[in-house]
Amino acid sequence: MAIEKGRINPLNVLKQRQLKFIPTNFAKMTIVHVEHIDSIDRWIYTNLDSRYCVKLTQVVDQSNKIKEVLEIGMEDPKELSMFALGCPHL
Repeated sequence: MAIEKGRINPLNVLKQRQLKFIPTNFAKMTIVHVEHIDSIDRWIYTNLDSRYCVKLTQVVDQSNKIKEVLEIGMEDPKELSMFALGCPHL
């Protein structure tokens, strides 16, 4: 995929690949332990092809406390599965 396979992604060239929000049609994943955000973003950029968003957000947990979590959304659900299985920074 993408840069790792030596192909140029047109979305990267046009700077349209990384979004600042997660659209409703994207597949989402929430990571509670927020670490290595830059490494996760770089891994997605170099190993996957579709549009994506990585953002910090706040949620209320079961004990009614506010926690900061990392939300990741990807346009292609298959790539979210590949990310969950292959990213060493999780």
